[in-house]
Amino acid sequence: MSKNTITIKQLGILCRHVNELLDAGFTENIAIRLLELGANIYAKQLTMRINAPDHAGQFKLWSKAALKAKRAHPKRKYGLYLRVEHGTPRRQFARLVLKAYKNQKITILWMNRLCRKIWKVAIITHAEDKRLARSKMYVSPEARWKAAGIEFPPKKIIKLKK
Repeated sequence: MSKNTITIKQLGILCRHVNELLDAGFTENIAIRLLELGANIYAKQLTMRINAPDHAGQFKLWSKAALKAKRAHPKRKYGLYLRVEHGTPRRQFARLVLKAYKNQKITILWMNRLCRKIWKVAIITHAEDKRLARSKMYVSPEARWKAAGIEFPPKKIIKLKK
């Protein structure tokens, strides 16, 4: 196991840290940042077996516009025209983890279920990014992307031979 792997115990420590910082008068914006990072690393490790910083090349879900832009500029650096987009914003995701901690419901089973349900990441263009709602929580990442008019290629259907 990598030293960068985040455990449930460590997520609990990060949640306690958020509460202590808030009690000390810090704003949520500062207090929750390490929890955002820790929860994202946990979810990425669970779903992708990677705990390295996010990079467009790591993710399989690309919007139609992002794929078109990549084809048009194959050698251009991703950050100049593409963005790694968390379908459930990292702040909203961290708030859900913090709420579960406050209700003493943060367990491996609960966290794994949450990650598999709403931790989805896509590669989108900067123009698509500007259309996304930042502070509204949607029922799913797909609903958020749809509301912003972000389209994805259809999933490939693989027919198995009989």
